[in-house]
Amino acid sequence: MALLAAMLGMAWGGFSFALRAWDEGETGGHRAADVRLAESFLRREIAEIFPMRFKDPMTLKFAFEGDGKHMRFVSSRPPGITAPGLSLVSLELQDAAERKGVNLVMRRAPPDDDAKDFGPLDGAEPSVLIPALQSVEFAYFGSDSDVNQPTWTDSWSTPSRMPLLVRVKLVGANGVALPDLVARLQLAEEAGCLENTFQRVCRPRRPMP
Repeated sequence: MALLAAMLGMAWGGFSFALRAWDEGETGGHRAADVRLAESFLRREIAEIFPMRFKDPMTLKFAFEGDGKHMRFVSSRPPGITAPGLSLVSLELQDAAERKGVNLVMRRAPPDDDAKDFGPLDGAEPSVLIPALQSVEFAYFGSDSDVNQPTWTDSWSTPSRMPLLVRVKLVGANGVALPDLVARLQLAEEAGCLENTFQRVCRPRRPMP
């Protein structure tokens, strides 16, 4: 009986270990699939950034802000199923409430026809794109003029121009860095001007309802 009990104990221990390994593998597989789906969505969102111009009669200012920890821009995608047109979008970090690390969250809001800043995003509800990350870093590739060569920078500080590329570095909660996500902006700066190239009369293009 003692020998049988010992054999059953070892068998149960091995079975429990196999179940835990199976559950962890399945959970890891689902998480990897979710991350890939979120990265694909994020890549399309960045590629479809719209070069809208804020309504400042004194200066040319594109609706784009970005540093190493957050990014705000205008998307060609509508803010909702029943709300046509462009949408203001923010990508930022938020402390994960139930896990260690940070969440990459997105906010969306419809822009105002006379928009001068990203104010409507302040009251928008955040949606978690990728949860429980160790870190997220944004970088931008472009130039501040037609003379200088484009370079990578961790902060975009040229409001009169749009970056050419955006890079997102993600590090998982386990400390493993994911492959860099690099997306090219598909729309040129001229796409944001409806009438002509003079900023004073430039209006944003919007899809018809």
